[in-house]
Amino acid sequence: MKINSLKIIIALLLPLLWLSTFSQIKTSTILLKNQGAVMTTGEVPEFTFYVPDKASAARFGLVKGNQSIWLSALKSVCKPEGKGLKYTLTGKFLEKGELVFEVLPLYQTDGVIIRVNGENLPDSLSLFWAFGAACGKSRQEVQNGLKPSDCKNNVFVVERNGVILYYPKGGLHDFSVFYTMFPIETSAVLSDAHKQNTPLELYNSGHKTDAQALSGMFPIENGQNYYCSFYKPASNYDVNYYRLPTMFEETKAGKPQDH
Repeated sequence: MKINSLKIIIALLLPLLWLSTFSQIKTSTILLKNQGAVMTTGEVPEFTFYVPDKASAARFGLVKGNQSIWLSALKSVCKPEGKGLKYTLTGKFLEKGELVFEVLPLYQTDGVIIRVNGENLPDSLSLFWAFGAACGKSRQEVQNGLKPSDCKNNVFVVERNGVILYYPKGGLHDFSVFYTMFPIETSAVLSDAHKQNTPLELYNSGHKTDAQALSGMFPIENGQNYYCSFYKPASNYDVNYYRLPTMFEETKAGKPQDH
């Protein structure tokens, strides 16, 4: 009788323990330029942009040969850095290496600029990215992240390493835009947001889907800085990739200039 009672108690407690662990996953918010505009993120670099409607989401992974993982599979330490965040990532996939993301909000418009670099990284490593899930709905109506249900009617225009994302906002012919920029070496393909078990599954999933996202990757090497930016277009933030290093340093120093 005592054994059966113990089993019942354990069965009742396990879901509560799981919920307690899950609830400890920290969500951070970076305030963007305009009132109500924010970027939400978690313990790893996975971003959702509200301006104030959901304007996109982005997640990152690593690719090495025919192997790939999402950054959520790595150990991540996230700390505030000025008005932004700094992530330090380590784990078996990186061998003895370390990958660092620095994320800063822009002064000129609703968006962020990101610097990525690594040390002691394994050979033939690429940083994978996925982008989309803009639906024009409020934070109260949707979930954070690259959700397939939010990818419907997303239209991507790729201009070398820059991407313009058109997404519905209200009526059938009412669209908004959000931009992103990656390193020059990046690739980009339309992908099926239903297939996100691994980065390579998403990358090779094809474009025949009702939930299109854009995915790509670029090689990363030791000691090199790589930059990305996600932002709402503005006349005083009209940049190309070669100007992002200067923009990052200006933003980090709190001395932004119009570009």
